[in-house]
Amino acid sequence: MSGSTNAIVREAARNSRLMRLVVAYGCGAVTEWAVYFAVLVFAQDRGGSSAAGWAALGLVLPMGIIAPFVGRLTDGPRPLVWLTSVLIAQSVALVVATVMAVTEAPLILVVVSASIAVGGISFIRPAYSVITPSQVRTARELTASNLFAGFADSGCVLVGPLLATALLTIAGPPLVLAGGAMLALVGAISTATLLGEERAGRQTERQPPAPMMAMMKAAISRPSVRVLLGVLFVQQMVMGAIDLVFVVFAVDELGIGDQGAGLLSVSFGVGAICSGFGSSVLIGRPRLAPAIAVMLAGTAASLLVMGLFPTVAVAVIGFVMAGFCRSLLDVTARMLLQRSSPAESLAPVFGVMEILTGVGLMAGTGLAQTTIAIGGAPLTLIVFGIGVAGVLTLVARKVWSADDAADVPIVAIRLLRSVSVFQPLPPLTIEAIARSSQERQFATDEVLMREGDPGDGYFAIASGMVAVTVDGREIGRYGRGSGVGEIALLADVPRTATVTALEPTGVLAIEREPFMEAVTGHAASEAAAWRLITAIEPELQAPDPLAIDTAAEELKDGLNRCPKCGATDIRQKPG
Repeated sequence: MSGSTNAIVREAARNSRLMRLVVAYGCGAVTEWAVYFAVLVFAQDRGGSSAAGWAALGLVLPMGIIAPFVGRLTDGPRPLVWLTSVLIAQSVALVVATVMAVTEAPLILVVVSASIAVGGISFIRPAYSVITPSQVRTARELTASNLFAGFADSGCVLVGPLLATALLTIAGPPLVLAGGAMLALVGAISTATLLGEERAGRQTERQPPAPMMAMMKAAISRPSVRVLLGVLFVQQMVMGAIDLVFVVFAVDELGIGDQGAGLLSVSFGVGAICSGFGSSVLIGRPRLAPAIAVMLAGTAASLLVMGLFPTVAVAVIGFVMAGFCRSLLDVTARMLLQRSSPAESLAPVFGVMEILTGVGLMAGTGLAQTTIAIGGAPLTLIVFGIGVAGVLTLVARKVWSADDAADVPIVAIRLLRSVSVFQPLPPLTIEAIARSSQERQFATDEVLMREGDPGDGYFAIASGMVAVTVDGREIGRYGRGSGVGEIALLADVPRTATVTALEPTGVLAIEREPFMEAVTGHAASEAAAWRLITAIEPELQAPDPLAIDTAAEELKDGLNRCPKCGATDIRQKPG
């Protein structure tokens, strides 16, 4: 990480409330992957591939049941209470599962106990997003909280299976279940201490989420939305099958045991992480249908090759490819879904998508169990490969139609991607900013923003040229690909410079709220914004995030002087 990012992380680490919430989130993310994998290995050892199939179905069943209620609980007045309760229930359930596994109780009792924990995990991510703003003190800490969550989401794909594989080697599945119970307990203790410090009435009442029927009606209002939800449903079915295939394929077909199943799971995780780099090329693409088609084809090909040539080398490479294609397919389809959905229906459409996630996992697990019973893991891979190829054939034209119907601000996206402040942002965030922006035109000598005025927005320059002056002295000129106005927003101070159009100039105007949400939610983006400050006056060192907050407070208190009252120590970028 850069020095600026390190400073942000250090600042957030001193907020004990935020760090306790981050600990709970990380424990849940790792537990999800480790416990699911351990239970499948345990079921495979006890009753073969058939038992593993039923166990997988039993583990994902609660996710589909719980999903419709997660929104109501997380968006209620006391989400921290619910989060703590869920973590306690997870820990107790995994302790019970451990005891059942050690005492060789019937397999169904182990699965039922573990399924309570796996089902509860679906609650942790939305709860974290709702609770975090009430635990941070500054926008910088909110940036760090998103950074920590990103680390957990990316890392658990590898850490969970690796941890499970290590514990399996030491003492088998019971030790993994016990480890999951300890992680859940650590998370519960972390959030319980937050409850003890929570002030009465601190959290505000929220409106209840939309009723289920209203969500469904909004989701099916457009054919393009229906087909994309179908694609996302299919890729979740693949995920439901893959989780079971890891174990059965490694043990029954490849003969590499439980540790080999961990190797295959890690290979899939490596591919998933690599897909993050691939998603960056999708920003600003006028058409996403070709990418969806390629990822569907890649997923189908990797599954078919592994099923037809079941060797260890082919399996490792194949699962890396499958993880890459499946994850990039998920990102691409979600992006096109965002483009295709009416703005007022985004929330219900994505709510339906979360429900379909749980149902798709269950459907994939059930189908995989049947095909494994008939012809083993290779047949399962072949069936799902053919199925994905068939889906590609059926939906290709409709996905192309979704591209045609998509309301994508392609020009705005390309412009924002050229602005250094926004370059580090992920694809969906840049698209969201572009969709919220407005085109504005300024005539020659017209003032875009005036020194000393309140900062209410950011301008990305699309065409023309502007001059930046401080106290009447010109300090720079900027054209397309530059932006003005970020410091008044980031530091919460009046405008520190006047910006005037030197010729007819077009800009993208971004309001304060979407700008702050995007930039402060991504550490690298905020760091890029502050690097622009030092570029104006090279002799200045990059300001420390803590010093910036202090300077902003001093300006508010009148200890520093702004342009209207005689400022002499303004070190921010003009605007």
